[in-house]
Amino acid sequence: MVLDMLAEGKISPEEAEQLFNAMEEVGDEEPASDSPQHVHVHSNLSTLAALSPVAPVSVVSAVAPVNARNVRMQDLVAALKDADIDHVTMSDLQEIQTHNLTAEYIREMLALGVEPDGLGEWINLRIHNITPRYVRELRDLGITDLDANEIVDLNLQGVSPKYIAELKDAGLKDLDMDELTELSNHGVSAKFISELRNAGLKDLDVDELIELSNHEVSAKYIAELKSVGFKDFDVEDLIELRNHDVSPKFIAELQALGLKNFDIDDLVELSNHGVSADYIASFQSLGFKDMDIDDLVELSNHDVKPEFVAELRELGLKDLDIDDLVEMSDHGVTSRFIAEMRELGMKQFTTEDFIDLADQGISAKFIKSMTEAGMKDLSVSDLEDLQNHGVSGKFVRELNELGFKDLKVDDLVELTIHHVTPRFIRDMRSKYSEDLTLEQLLEMRMNGVDEDLLEELRAAGIKVKG
Repeated sequence: MVLDMLAEGKISPEEAEQLFNAMEEVGDEEPASDSPQHVHVHSNLSTLAALSPVAPVSVVSAVAPVNARNVRMQDLVAALKDADIDHVTMSDLQEIQTHNLTAEYIREMLALGVEPDGLGEWINLRIHNITPRYVRELRDLGITDLDANEIVDLNLQGVSPKYIAELKDAGLKDLDMDELTELSNHGVSAKFISELRNAGLKDLDVDELIELSNHEVSAKYIAELKSVGFKDFDVEDLIELRNHDVSPKFIAELQALGLKNFDIDDLVELSNHGVSADYIASFQSLGFKDMDIDDLVELSNHDVKPEFVAELRELGLKDLDIDDLVEMSDHGVTSRFIAEMRELGMKQFTTEDFIDLADQGISAKFIKSMTEAGMKDLSVSDLEDLQNHGVSGKFVRELNELGFKDLKVDDLVELTIHHVTPRFIRDMRSKYSEDLTLEQLLEMRMNGVDEDLLEELRAAGIKVKG
């Protein structure tokens, strides 16, 4: 009703505002009974006394003079009705004024086929500065089926008519809103597309363009790959190479070293495992000329350094293959460990022997303590048995001092297992006889000392004390 009155010039905008306020107050009051009552408008409508109580339009005290503002208001009301908006609140009027929603704007947008759903969408268009010119340029580019919210979203994503026109010139036509938004969000420019085409990548779809942009695959990168002989690649190949930091320079360096028969997967594998051109060159200088990709990756994975190989060669280990080097590195066999073994006279040891010793934690210090205690010509198996059963060099020396010399490894192990210690031996000698053999001492330790054992000792000619 108020809009109609404004449109017909029967009230001014100021009077419309007062009438809205009065209607809101009346609407908030609860009736005291079911009987009809007159609605009284309070003193805040003193300037509209003729409207209290609310009466037909004809009783308005005076018709506001027709002026420019009234004309604009009437025009706006008519435009709103054209947009199927026939009811507004006071807050709506304030929004219309704040965001400068004019009759001209409404009619231009309607003429362009934009039909917002309600006043809220009209206000949203103005908030985001969606102009008729912006919509017109979209339509000229063939984008005609977007609703008001989609137009706002397109603008928010930075998709301008100029950007769309450039994409079309670059060959990307019939793009939908999602595709345009994705391309813009991922920084895919028309220049980028043109450069890729000039580099030989034609007929790329939206997803491929986005992938290439995301992984920084440039036309320059492609050209450099071609310059080193890589020409038959697809989008996935390019992304794979770029993701794994395979540079054209790296490829050229490999080629200079004689490595030429490699594919994309080989290059990725080398780069992933830190195999550099310098690393390969160092091994080649040591005589490793015929290494394939798997060999290089294996050496790098197991931290086999060229310096390690050079040190082993100085120690006389010259015929080691890739597997030997990897195994030695894995088991912690260092050139220093081998040198210490050689200094102790362990020159018969093979690569497998060194690996076994390192695995069992047998150090040069342990071996030295054994040799100094008189243990000669020990095999790896002997050393392992001695180490595993806790036979120390000190134990062997004390047995020597007690007269038990040149004992075999098995004897030492058995004595240790049954706790026949130097102290035990001295105790038994002190109590029974100085002439006890190891076998007799073992018997005493395992079965104890009784009269039957003492009789056996006497029968054997051993003088038993007590």
